[in-house]
Amino acid sequence: MEEFKLLSSVAVLRAIYDEKKDIYDVLSEFIRALISERSLQALNSLECTKYIEDEFGFHIPEAIIKSCLRKRLVKSGDLVLERGLYTVTENFKRHSSFDADFSNSKSDYTNVIDRLSIYCSSSALIEINRNELEADFEDYLLRPDKKNKHTSEIANFVLTNENDLEFINKINNIEEGLILYTGIRYSPDLSTLGQWRGDLIVFLDSEHLFSAAGLNGGLYKTIFEDFYKLADEASRNKKGGGITLRFFEETGDEIERFFFAAQKIIAGKSRIDPSKTAMVNICNGCKYESDILAKKTEFYNSLDTLKILREKPTNYYDKPEFNVESVEVVKSIKEEVSSERTPDDMIASILKVFTKINYLRQGQSNIGIDRVASIFLTESWLPQRISFSDTIFEGNGSIPFATNIEFLTEKLWFKLDKGLGGKSGKPASFDPIIRAKLIISSQISRSVSEIYRELSHKLKTGEMDKELAARIHHDICIAPSKPEDVSIDSLAMSKGILDDSYIEKVIKEKTLLEISFSEGQKAIEELKQIKFQKKRELLQPYKKISRRQFFELRVFTYLVIPLVLVSLLFSMYSKSDTALSLVFGLLTVVSFLNGIIRPKKVDKFFWAISKSYYRKSINKALQPTSR
Repeated sequence: MEEFKLLSSVAVLRAIYDEKKDIYDVLSEFIRALISERSLQALNSLECTKYIEDEFGFHIPEAIIKSCLRKRLVKSGDLVLERGLYTVTENFKRHSSFDADFSNSKSDYTNVIDRLSIYCSSSALIEINRNELEADFEDYLLRPDKKNKHTSEIANFVLTNENDLEFINKINNIEEGLILYTGIRYSPDLSTLGQWRGDLIVFLDSEHLFSAAGLNGGLYKTIFEDFYKLADEASRNKKGGGITLRFFEETGDEIERFFFAAQKIIAGKSRIDPSKTAMVNICNGCKYESDILAKKTEFYNSLDTLKILREKPTNYYDKPEFNVESVEVVKSIKEEVSSERTPDDMIASILKVFTKINYLRQGQSNIGIDRVASIFLTESWLPQRISFSDTIFEGNGSIPFATNIEFLTEKLWFKLDKGLGGKSGKPASFDPIIRAKLIISSQISRSVSEIYRELSHKLKTGEMDKELAARIHHDICIAPSKPEDVSIDSLAMSKGILDDSYIEKVIKEKTLLEISFSEGQKAIEELKQIKFQKKRELLQPYKKISRRQFFELRVFTYLVIPLVLVSLLFSMYSKSDTALSLVFGLLTVVSFLNGIIRPKKVDKFFWAISKSYYRKSINKALQPTSR
């Protein structure tokens, strides 16, 4: 048998579960397979646990492996237990269907990774490291708090294939296999499936409180309701325990600041951050600040109806051994999350919440999901990321201080033994398409929020003009920051917003357009000048001819004709005529000419003739030559 990675193994886990419907029966098939593959004759529970990890990538508590060996393989006669050693008997047999399931799951997994690799390569136009891609795909399904290199591409890839039902079914089998696997990993005692035995306090962050009240949109409300129904069922079917929902004092203060910000928006003193869906829904329909106060009352009433209450005042520092806060821890976490933009006080505030969780747990985190006393439920990536930090996370199946609603819903679903088939509807968060939309909308929302803050700063400091700010604001307002608005089309429209340097690119684009426009205008002017000069050079001869024609007509009229008349007068002169008669004759001619010739009219007439000639000449000259 080839070595399989975790994701291909969990798909097999899902397939066998459909047949067996019992977790111990499912695990026993994996143990049979490794015994056959390694040709083992005997092994102990610790060795079996290690072999399971080596062969299939499963990190399962030894206690569960030991229970499976005893309750299934020893009981069936396949193994005999002597002095802590499980010896293979002649009755041992490996079910043939396991190999077929493994082959099919391996093929499906390979197909998913092949298609994902092709998609990422075509998107990035670079060669993809397959091992790195597989690791990121595993984190995408197991660790949504981690933002890896290919997280966006993987979510986009899943969404792009939403209409390929056969392919989505392959993804779904992997995801449901992970639900089973993580359920096993975080449940030390599988014999208690179907029962909730401990008391768990789930502390909700502000976003989950808004989702509970329906202020974050329909999909988030549905996801919260799925979780709430399971929590309620765990409390109703309890055997010595139950689940209660609370929120910390810090969260309550955050809610108060949120509604106060809404009042400022209605008062015209601030603007809405378009990434805050809850803020948009709170402000919509409000004309006065008193309307916001009414909505706040309605919000708290809805929490009371759901029995979600503020925490009771407690001294969380009377036992220093449960305090996880320190300057060294903050520094270590900041280096681990590799985020220079994350301020120390933000990390410190998260650690303060974790101290409260650890205090309520009394330092016990490695005792199963229904045994830990408390957990912080948040969709913010930073608390989730810190909760898995090597500095404070114990690992080895421990329950982190903080998690998201999908994780806890999955653990409740598994712990209550709801199954993955049958008539009971699965939670919406199990749907791979919805998961992809949640991840994409979360990324877009975070980008929109960062762009909005930077935009507000640049506008306030005068680094950006109002026209450009209005354009960017319009772009981020239409971005699909709600998961129900995410689609292939809307994602393509808002792809640029996910770029870390979006504003700088828009400014650069505007600058280039302005330069291009300026250069274009300059070129147009230069072209006009060239055309004008060429036209001038072409028409200059005709202009000279028309002006000469005008001049010659005037000379002929005002000089030649008078001279001709004077000449005629002198030719008619005789010796009998006196000088006086000659003078009178000239005066008569001048009076005659002055009577019939009006210089202004004549000049106007001659100018019209010259102008007509000029127009006819230039029209003929500018007329394109026919070929």
